[in-house]
Amino acid sequence: MFGSIVGAGFASGKEVWFYFAQFGWVCFPLIALAGVLLFLLGFVFLEFGKKFGIESVQQMNSKLFGKFGFIGEIIFVFSNFILLSAMLAGAESLFDIVLSQDLYRFASVITAVIAVVISWLGFEKMVKVNLAVVPAMVLIIAVAFVYCVADSGGFIVPMANGTERIFSAVFFSILYVCSNLFFAGFIFARLGVQHSKGVNLGGSAIAAGFMILCLVGMVISIYLNPYSSMSDMPLVYIASNASYVFGIFTLVVVWIGITTTAVSLVYTIAIWLEKYISNFKLCSILVAIICLIISGLGFGAIVSYCYPVLGVIGVLFILRLLWVTLKNKEKPPKITLKMLKNYKKS
Repeated sequence: MFGSIVGAGFASGKEVWFYFAQFGWVCFPLIALAGVLLFLLGFVFLEFGKKFGIESVQQMNSKLFGKFGFIGEIIFVFSNFILLSAMLAGAESLFDIVLSQDLYRFASVITAVIAVVISWLGFEKMVKVNLAVVPAMVLIIAVAFVYCVADSGGFIVPMANGTERIFSAVFFSILYVCSNLFFAGFIFARLGVQHSKGVNLGGSAIAAGFMILCLVGMVISIYLNPYSSMSDMPLVYIASNASYVFGIFTLVVVWIGITTTAVSLVYTIAIWLEKYISNFKLCSILVAIICLIISGLGFGAIVSYCYPVLGVIGVLFILRLLWVTLKNKEKPPKITLKMLKNYKKS
């Protein structure tokens, strides 16, 4: 679960500044709130997938919106297109730090190609790729945090003056969790199908714990290096100041984080599109091409202007999912041999 939300925004530190650090001291209790929400809502998504045996985006939206499922599909897929475009734009911003003469623009194309190829390997392989980035990402945040504490010239925390500012901070923390769960919701639902309630509960708790630790470490690191907040890639900026080697290592791991999220998104959108084109590989290629075009808007613009809107959509989507889950008392479907074969093939 944690690997699925480590995308361009999280791994670079840009999301951390936008959703939390800019609000000052009040962001710390709100990070705890975000962790609790991820734990609870992540578990709901996993159990939703288990209860209804979710195998496709269409099936998920049909359960949520009934005869209006196609509207949910359009919104869901459009939002995932935007997020995937942000991942590709983020790859360009990342490599712009070390490459010159517009060579960094190839980063989005290379990332898209890798995401497409990995998505062809199937759902289980994709989950394993997501898991690979977690320990490296946690290590980088820990090292950056230690460096910042040891080399700090002062701890600068923006003030969160006024009730309106604090209300905005609460709202943004909720948007952060809901937008991430909305984007990765289908992946979580698929994961929940094959696991027991206890495993789903434990997985949600571990994901929430990792997220809280990483967010706190990144926020403090940004406060100890206030100039980093002006960069599109605050974490890479901090690592580069620490040492050249650490900066390159961080850049590579952040790029892997971007790629793993891109893989999840390519897979999710292509699975939806496959129902209409009947060729998964062709679908994934079309998805990559469209998102490469949209990524021309730029990483900073997509995060600043599109993410909050998609976050509001995510809140509404999750409220609907909660209503359907609590209202429906059906028992989970029995896992048949046919379902297991379909799961392995996917």
